[in-house]
Amino acid sequence: MIREKIRENTMQIIFQMDTAGTYDYEKITILEENSEVLKQNQAVSTLCAIRDHIEEIDQIIERNTDNWKTSRIAKTDLAILRLAVCEMKYEDNIPRSVSINEAVNLAKKYGDNRSYAFINSVLSRVNRELEA
Repeated sequence: MIREKIRENTMQIIFQMDTAGTYDYEKITILEENSEVLKQNQAVSTLCAIRDHIEEIDQIIERNTDNWKTSRIAKTDLAILRLAVCEMKYEDNIPRSVSINEAVNLAKKYGDNRSYAFINSVLSRVNRELEA
């Protein structure tokens, strides 16, 4: 399975976790088309980091938006942001620029016509924060 597809399926699972109200992927019923991704270390590593650090990830997102709470962000955009911030903060083997670029591509595919610009802006701020 290619990395882009793993990332896309992981984002869909993060969306499912948010909808289910639990950030432990083992406690939700994974849609059949996404279950194959759980055989990939990259996905499991990201989902475990989401489970263990969701509050910190959301705080990073909120600090880097213009006074937006995560509850006001579209669920799809939020899933993409959580995935990218998680990769940027906890995955040393993925360059931050790759995480940002892939998040923008996911936003173009799944978000509305302004999602990609919003996500790019937030993640650029997150990148500057993490570099400091």
